[in-house]
Amino acid sequence: VLHRFFLEERFSKDPDGTIEILHDKASEDERRDLLYALSELTYLIANKARMRANKANSGTGPAHLQKAKRFYLASAVYASYYLLGERGGELPGPYDRRFRVACDLYNTALSQALVLRKEGNKAQVGLQELPVGSIFLQLRHDGFPYDLESFETIIPADALSVYGLTVRDRRPGLGAPVIAVGKKTPDRPVVKTVPGTLFLRVEGDIRDLRQGVQGQVELYSSYEKRDVVVNDQRVPLENDLSAQLAYGLNQPFFWDIGELQFLKGAVVKSGIYPVQPYSPGRIPVVFVHGTFSSPVWWAEMFNTLRSDPVLWEKYQFWVYLYDSGKPIIFSMREFCESLSRMVKTLDPEGKDTALKEMVVVGHSQGGLLTKTTAVETGDAIVRAATQKGIDELDLDEADRAMVERYLVYSPLPFVSRVVFISTPHRGSYLASGWIRRMVQKIVSLPVDVVKQATSLVLTAKKMGVAGYEKRSGIPTSLDGMSPDNPGLLALAEIPLAEGITGHSIIAIDGDENPPDGKDGVVKYTSAH
Repeated sequence: VLHRFFLEERFSKDPDGTIEILHDKASEDERRDLLYALSELTYLIANKARMRANKANSGTGPAHLQKAKRFYLASAVYASYYLLGERGGELPGPYDRRFRVACDLYNTALSQALVLRKEGNKAQVGLQELPVGSIFLQLRHDGFPYDLESFETIIPADALSVYGLTVRDRRPGLGAPVIAVGKKTPDRPVVKTVPGTLFLRVEGDIRDLRQGVQGQVELYSSYEKRDVVVNDQRVPLENDLSAQLAYGLNQPFFWDIGELQFLKGAVVKSGIYPVQPYSPGRIPVVFVHGTFSSPVWWAEMFNTLRSDPVLWEKYQFWVYLYDSGKPIIFSMREFCESLSRMVKTLDPEGKDTALKEMVVVGHSQGGLLTKTTAVETGDAIVRAATQKGIDELDLDEADRAMVERYLVYSPLPFVSRVVFISTPHRGSYLASGWIRRMVQKIVSLPVDVVKQATSLVLTAKKMGVAGYEKRSGIPTSLDGMSPDNPGLLALAEIPLAEGITGHSIIAIDGDENPPDGKDGVVKYTSAH
């Protein structure tokens, strides 16, 4: 285009003036490739200005940065006119190389113009000067269901290198993928992050720019909004969910929480934590971590599953966090109750049929919690521990209520499928002897858990549970996963309730074949 208008030499000497000349020609010339050339050239100028800003001293740096912002925004505006504008003949096709480059120019220039972190944190709106003319930008965020005031900054996802995740879940389209980062508060150990997309919608055409045009910066949540409509065209939104996941996980507390929850109790309240906002019509998949672990260890699996377009449309993902050091029967009951409360809270009238098809995936101890959502135990666990049914035991009302609460389970009506990963259904060979005794010494349970556990031990002694006659000390989760635990062995033999499908993923370390083999913690025969 520069060659066509004899502007090559002029551009090398006076790029800013050349842009103004080319802008005026594009206002008269209907050929769409002039718009593309303007987007490409203003992006080039913006990049050079930003490089100068990075190298400049404090006196001249801000001026270069302001210029970079103006030219980046112009690049996005020209790219918008090229890709979506009504002027200039037929729209470019997807096989046109310029179409693909223009999408990248639009996305990258937009993120650089609106979220230049050296200049400010939030998206820049209001009257914005361009190399030629101006645009008045308004911010629309009705597609972003969060309070913007609760966020400290907005970071372009393109600015991040993502490692540690096998798949980068990036969906192609138009718009600048961003991460909204919450404000730090004394009572919040981790900073909230939300993935979003900034989309620039420009009114009028290039002939209107000198007088000034109106535009909208639209912020959408990447969890729900997948496309927008411009001039009767459905335009997919670009998003980058993995960048947000990686950025959120790049906080030390996330990696310490499994150890803290095991050794110190509920540092963070146990419960269901949706990875994304509740989406009616999508089936929940609930991940339940194991001992000395936390939901952070599901990141790779969750990220990979979410990147599948079919699974994305049909499922939503939740995690369960709990303190994995306390007696396992407490965790089992609390998990079932947490799920029930979550479903009741989200769908009190029971209209969302997708909630009734819940999938629960449990690893290690989490698999044992998962099992209790899908079985009808009756008093089988009680009989295994005492050789008597509940009605045969000499218990007062309070003790009987405790026994029924922690040892009797019915399948949750909304769970339809369970997945067990390396689950010690018949105990772990590491959860015995000196390891159990050592864990009892280093685990510090909260006062309320100690009280519950003390009552439980007294009740077990009244019931005549083997091994509790002379027991001292509070049991931990490893006691519950001992291969000698009769209640655990009884639970292992109880089949899944009718209508619930179960799957097992079982690891073997080495060359052994089933039924031999183990994974370092759990034998194949226990996990099967």
